[in-house]
Amino acid sequence: MIESDYTPQKIFIERNSLDFALTKRIIKNTSRVPKEIIDNPHELIEDLKVTRNAIQEGKKYLLLTKQRGEFVKPCPCTPHYIGCNYFIINLELNCPLDCSYCILQHYLSNPLITVHVNLKDLWRELDIFCNKNRKRAFRIGTGELGDSLALDHMTEISKDLISYFRGKRNVYFELKTKTTNIRNVLNQEPADNIVISWSLNSSKMALELERGAPEVEERVYAARRVLEKGFRVGFHFDPLIRYPGWEQDYEELIKMLMKTIEPGRIAWMSLGSLRFPPLLKSIIKKRFPKTKIFYDEFIKGKDGKFRYFKPLRIELYKEIISFIKKNGGSDVPLYFCMESEALWREVMRWVPKGKKEVERSLFLPFE
Repeated sequence: MIESDYTPQKIFIERNSLDFALTKRIIKNTSRVPKEIIDNPHELIEDLKVTRNAIQEGKKYLLLTKQRGEFVKPCPCTPHYIGCNYFIINLELNCPLDCSYCILQHYLSNPLITVHVNLKDLWRELDIFCNKNRKRAFRIGTGELGDSLALDHMTEISKDLISYFRGKRNVYFELKTKTTNIRNVLNQEPADNIVISWSLNSSKMALELERGAPEVEERVYAARRVLEKGFRVGFHFDPLIRYPGWEQDYEELIKMLMKTIEPGRIAWMSLGSLRFPPLLKSIIKKRFPKTKIFYDEFIKGKDGKFRYFKPLRIELYKEIISFIKKNGGSDVPLYFCMESEALWREVMRWVPKGKKEVERSLFLPFE
């Protein structure tokens, strides 16, 4: 299925957010969408949360409000597993796509698709953060708490972020998406420190589990267009899911990917297997009662999340990595998202000494 641009049924605008430039831009780009000015978004959120399917209902509406906390935070890596020292920009919350396995169903208490419009505060915070870390290379991006590009036809925020990070040679900035909404990206001057990344799964899993997302082939084609423009690209195979025939399906995916994308322009690939806290399982089974993703052997990890039994994870990762290497990706930087030292040792044949060493393994330090 090829996506169309997301259009909310209504946009709610907090009164004290009306005068921000980003608010005015979104209003201009959504002239036909009904708007309602509200004084208290918390009342709206609480009313929505008591509806029968608050998560699905929340995807119908867009909320424009201020970020009252910090924009920039360390990626919330689960304890007891090795992270990658990634930093996230919390500019948007929630996503118009509806992937059945999505952790945001459990993680976020606000079901509305939300954009924080006080960009001057974001730039001020980023200036401080980048200056503090100016003597080292680091990665930062959007796309953890919402899709980086799903709203970009309304917000055009990719242009602002690319412009801000272009030229900051010690920073790798990443926009992470499942969409093909790349028009604004293609209109920007590329830079080697700007990475546009796609989350990928097998065609079967994408069709069954990633409601509203474009077909995997369409995402890879979008990545090819971005690469041809001059940007670097990244890919995230997360969550990898076991099911009858997974080996053949993932091999076909990786063959297609590596035939389409020049390996030397791939900044990194991450691998992560299906994992979930107990409460998320109950949410998924309620919202997607026909799902079969739990029909396998899972164990409870040290972080309280359920994961595939360790030998099954090892088999899964070894196969995926072998597909990547057999198809020309031997030199593509690979890393695990939230895995144990034992699994790194067994699959990668080395164990990073903490998240900073994972970070260093992904790129050469800037001169």
